[in-house]
Amino acid sequence: MTKVLLIGGGGFIGARLARQCVAAGLSVRIADVVQPAADADTADGCIEYVVGDFDDSADLERMLDGVNVVVHLVHRAMLLGLDSSMVQEMERNVAPTVRLFDRCVADKRLRLIFVSSGGTVYGEPEERTPIVERTALRPISVYGTSKSMIEQVLGLYAAQRGLQAIVVRPGNAYGPGQHPFKGQGLIPTVMASALQGKSVTIYGDGSAVRDYIHVDDIARGILAAIQAGRGGETYNIGTGLGTSINALINDFIRPAMAAKGVEIDLQYAQPRGVDVAYNVLDPTRLAEQCGFRAAIDLQTGIAETWDWIFGTYGGADHR
Repeated sequence: MTKVLLIGGGGFIGARLARQCVAAGLSVRIADVVQPAADADTADGCIEYVVGDFDDSADLERMLDGVNVVVHLVHRAMLLGLDSSMVQEMERNVAPTVRLFDRCVADKRLRLIFVSSGGTVYGEPEERTPIVERTALRPISVYGTSKSMIEQVLGLYAAQRGLQAIVVRPGNAYGPGQHPFKGQGLIPTVMASALQGKSVTIYGDGSAVRDYIHVDDIARGILAAIQAGRGGETYNIGTGLGTSINALINDFIRPAMAAKGVEIDLQYAQPRGVDVAYNVLDPTRLAEQCGFRAAIDLQTGIAETWDWIFGTYGGADHR
């Protein structure tokens, strides 16, 4: 049986990916720095948990023991602000990930999937059309720059040292289980803010367009790359459909929340220098090579997310 190691697998995407892998008949080991909860989902014993830091050599050896595929999901302290330190970002994320690549190169049977960021690595596209994987990477945030740097190193290792590697670039993830007020995830933050009577700040005029994709579809997309992806390839995981922030809130989130009588107080502020005006991913390559297409439409996904947010945050003050 193929055994998959999910580094950072206790997170939002990783937890869903673990379930998808188990359903596909794979054995899963989740590696994270946080001790799993007592009621953590083990999927009938098919999910193993290892607590440790992948940048610690002894911990990494325990994580890698007996696995065939490594999925790198973890990113420490996502930095999007204009004053974010690139030096700190390289120390926290780039250098440890390169050391992971060094270890994987030493074991020729290992395959590696690096989860990058389709929402940030491309920067501002020249045209408002879905972005294909061959598009030049021109990130405008520290986070996106870090992801693109890691991709470049991974390409070098694949070309020169024979590392079996695939890059996946997900769009804007959302769905049940994504906690608000974490510096990312507009959808849960809008919903939870409205529940708590807080205003929601939108940077810019709300016309920025994004490719919102349900976390379950992202998990299925990564699984498709694990099962059928070609070594050395890069795959967007998106819907190919763009939705502006204004449309997201007015056409999808507001109607979902209306049944509970919850209103959204929107406030608009000056745009930030780290936000692009358009980001929609072309998912054709993953569809053609791996047979994957996103299946959950935005209306359905928003309704699911609202039910979870209301059930989790509806009766408490979570600031």
